[in-house]
Amino acid sequence: MTPSKHLSLLPVMAALLLVLACTGTPIRFGGRLPNFDPDRVDFSRGREISASASGFQLLCIIPIAVNSRHETAYRELLKKAGGDYLTNIRIEEAWTYGLVGTIFTTTITSTAFPHRTD
Repeated sequence: MTPSKHLSLLPVMAALLLVLACTGTPIRFGGRLPNFDPDRVDFSRGREISASASGFQLLCIIPIAVNSRHETAYRELLKKAGGDYLTNIRIEEAWTYGLVGTIFTTTITSTAFPHRTD
């Protein structure tokens, strides 16, 4: 391959790397529960729970745990719920500028209702 052909591949490779580097993990919130019985949930004892996860983008180019922060926060929220019924899920995004990059924080808040024991 001649040097000019190598140079013509450079923009294509750079675009490909850019597209591949910007993918995150999608999360799904519950959906329809097949055996959900609202009579088994104690809607009088709801509590607010929340979970956060952060990532850092070094020099506004290099992502460090940025793309997985939604999934990490949601897994932490499910741990805090302990199997309780989750509803009213809210997602909040925040960012803070640092000297050499930006911190991105995702906070997921929900109302958790326990199951009836009777």
